[in-house]
Amino acid sequence: AMWYGRENAPGEEPYWRGAVWININYLVLAGLHHYAHRLGPVRARAAEVYTELREIVVGNMLREWLRTGYFWEQYDPETGHGRRTHPFNGWSSLVLLILAEKYQ
Repeated sequence: AMWYGRENAPGEEPYWRGAVWININYLVLAGLHHYAHRLGPVRARAAEVYTELREIVVGNMLREWLRTGYFWEQYDPETGHGRRTHPFNGWSSLVLLILAEKYQ
């Protein structure tokens, strides 16, 4: 929380410090998917969090696509609205791998 929403440098908006990034969520989902399919003490919780996060990411991107017709570079952490560059088919296209549950 110390760096969340803080400027990158004086006068600069917090580029990496607050927005929702699909590439980072993809990596988190990959880790959760891994542990949800392994025996161990965190298996059930990893599966639960994986399912919830996956639904949130995919659902939000779909809502924004329907609302604006675009994939966005990043998404607002409070409203879910797309921000910055659009159309952005770079790492935001990772949503297709999330839908297919391809994490390798």
